[in-house]
Amino acid sequence: MDRQTEIRLIKQALELKARGETQYHESTQTHATDRYISAAWFERENDMLFQRQPIALAAGAEIPNPGDYLSVEWVKGVPLLLVRGEDQQVRVFANACRHRNARLVATGESGCRKRFVCPYHAWTYDTRGNLAGAPDFERGFADLDQQKLGLVEFHCRELGGMVFFHPDRNAEVPEDLLASEMASGFDYLKLAAQRVYKRRSYVIKANWKILLEGGIEAYHFNVAHKNTLAPFFLGNISTWESWGDLQMRMILPKKPMLEAAELPEQAWDMRKMANIIFTLTPAVLLLAQPDNISLIRMVPLSAGETRIEEVLLVDPPQSGAEQWSEQELTIHETNHNLVHKILMEDWVLGETIQANMASGVVDEIHFGRFESALTWFHEQYARLMALDDGVIARLA
Repeated sequence: MDRQTEIRLIKQALELKARGETQYHESTQTHATDRYISAAWFERENDMLFQRQPIALAAGAEIPNPGDYLSVEWVKGVPLLLVRGEDQQVRVFANACRHRNARLVATGESGCRKRFVCPYHAWTYDTRGNLAGAPDFERGFADLDQQKLGLVEFHCRELGGMVFFHPDRNAEVPEDLLASEMASGFDYLKLAAQRVYKRRSYVIKANWKILLEGGIEAYHFNVAHKNTLAPFFLGNISTWESWGDLQMRMILPKKPMLEAAELPEQAWDMRKMANIIFTLTPAVLLLAQPDNISLIRMVPLSAGETRIEEVLLVDPPQSGAEQWSEQELTIHETNHNLVHKILMEDWVLGETIQANMASGVVDEIHFGRFESALTWFHEQYARLMALDDGVIARLA
């Protein structure tokens, strides 16, 4: 974000605090719990959201150098391999050998290679996905064209420091997919220059929407996070703006923002005064704190299970050093564990919510006027899902 936007957002938060208000929706919203527990709903999400829309898959900082790679799974167990080539371009391939479909690298693995060798028969691929060689290929596969046996590739683009791919191999990621305001925000965070400190991957027994919703409202801070977040924030105050398909920036003011009124504007610094949350289609959160960025990927596994992938992104080592100092490592480790602790406070609640919904004891939920980002999310969700009364009735 540019300096003018930064000042505007801080002023907006201060005005809300002075009035004892937050950003409101015009009314409450009620939804049946079917959308969180129904296998039919999940199948429609897979069709309308997870297969037809460009997906924010990773941060470019996760694979910064030529030969760097990352193996992930998308919905329905689709194995993907992200690779940065010698030409600095990121490519997304199916993590599947063209010979007998074996996985080239284990899911979740990352590293740096010039060649990817299948562990089954040693078919070997370069960083552009070309089949570079295979044992006895001429003798055993003389009637096949080696040049046509490269890895299956999905279209992708690196935009604003994030890697987007399209799960439909016949579609492309639009050049203008990322809203300019989002790209400006990522530039403000220096997202492309970050480096991975550590990552975690685990499964939570809750619908992905329940987990996402907890990340875009502050109403629960004083209760669910009373000993972790609440002491540092201004309670149920937040502001947000949205663009495009499920792209949103939320500002969560901290208590140091109250000091801004006593300081000249040139001394205002959003990173020190608030947490900034960015959401990307369909289930990626970027949480920016003063000295780190948490990338939170949610991979829906079923209506009732979600894989969470936490990645802590931090500045490169100071003074051009190859490794972080002991002091830097201590700070990064503390932040890595604290973010996980806070997320687990939400995730544990999410699992109980999922279990209650599945029991059928209560069949609807309500969003308050000050949970306005949740209302926005579900309005966008309904549009992308092409929901109308007839569709909802069939999914019930």
